[in-house]
Amino acid sequence: MLRTVFMGSPEFAVPSLQRVFDESQLLAVFTQPDKPRARGNKMLPTPVKTRALELGVPVHEPARIRDEAVLEYLKELNPDVILVVAYAKLIPKTLLDLPRFGCINVHPSLLPRYRGAIPLMATVMNGDTETGVCTFFMDVGYDTGDIIKVVRTPVGAEETGEELSARLSLVGADLLSDTMKSLERGDYTRTVQPAEAEGGYTKPLGKGDLVIDWNWPAARVSNFVRAMANEPGAQTFANGAVLKLAKASLSEGRGEAGSVIGPVKGKGFAVACGEGAVLVETVKPAGKGWMPAWSYWQGNQLKAGDLLGGVAAIP
Repeated sequence: MLRTVFMGSPEFAVPSLQRVFDESQLLAVFTQPDKPRARGNKMLPTPVKTRALELGVPVHEPARIRDEAVLEYLKELNPDVILVVAYAKLIPKTLLDLPRFGCINVHPSLLPRYRGAIPLMATVMNGDTETGVCTFFMDVGYDTGDIIKVVRTPVGAEETGEELSARLSLVGADLLSDTMKSLERGDYTRTVQPAEAEGGYTKPLGKGDLVIDWNWPAARVSNFVRAMANEPGAQTFANGAVLKLAKASLSEGRGEAGSVIGPVKGKGFAVACGEGAVLVETVKPAGKGWMPAWSYWQGNQLKAGDLLGGVAAIP
């Protein structure tokens, strides 16, 4: 049985953590420190920390993974492999070279497509119809190491980034399990990646990156909203206030980009884009929860001809 260390943080990594716990000798878990993650800035643990503590596994939350104390501790543990799933820190070469099998990452895209921080969102945002999960041997680059295994899967036409993440988290856990078994059997393979990243490197989203540009074509607006539903939520501004969108399907109508065309009874309201229009179906006004866009419209918050967007502070 492999001696393993697991590094990960978000909900996406939890199914993989469970499989590693079930199928190896899990020595320790590394995750991001507690952060203010809820309304009121309440300090909360990462989902990986919560699950690891439930499993009774030692948890470590170093502010710097490259500290000498971390290296010395891992030397003492002497793992066969370090397994990394959405840890959100670049692993230094001193740690990459420490285990017998090095460090292995689970990445939710078809590498070299969408290296970087937000491959899942980028997949939906760009309207891809296929994606997948890879395991690869980590090197000093960013998602550039030799690929071990790949699983491909279609992307649903209405599948959101949140839904895709939940589904691929299970695919990734299965793939990681298969990868560990291949390491134990010694029948794993290595496929060198091309140097260039397809689709470029995806970067973490800042608050300004969440704002819809209504000059985009309708398909791009729809995919942008779908990629971010329900968290972090694509944003626009209605009458100077933030309005989040969770569903915006293609619709008919024309007008100035960002202008409200009018209501669609029982469904929501249509908004003109740079090309075409979208039907906004689910919204979240500032200070409220998600609601049907039709209910929002009936509250007389908008009227035909109003212009969405503009300049406003993002909280």
